[in-house]
Amino acid sequence: MIKIKIRMEESEMIEEDNLKEEIKEIVEGCIKCGLCRELCPVLRVMREEQYSPRGKAFMLENELIEKIVYECTLCKACEKTCPLGLKLCDAFVKARTILVSQKKEIAENKEMIKNLDKTGNVFGIKEKN
Repeated sequence: MIKIKIRMEESEMIEEDNLKEEIKEIVEGCIKCGLCRELCPVLRVMREEQYSPRGKAFMLENELIEKIVYECTLCKACEKTCPLGLKLCDAFVKARTILVSQKKEIAENKEMIKNLDKTGNVFGIKEKN
């Protein structure tokens, strides 16, 4: 039993390291031009650089994962405007995967998953027949 648990922990650590490397490969390509900022719906509301795709890329590059990855709608507007075609949303999803594996997901995310399992939608509203 203990050997199995250690192997699982080792494989989870390897998976996490692989995800971090994949994130790094994506965000290191960012040239910080700022073209992604114009269409970002989160930045329009929050109006702080850390919430822009460029800000998130910078924070991920510096391994500040928990600070910002849930502050993204994953709409991919940043990817459409990126002159290098970076897949920033892929990096944000990978970062979220790391947080979930570390049991650091946010309460709203847990509630959405619970609602999805229970009712088939993220809002927890049962469909009327």
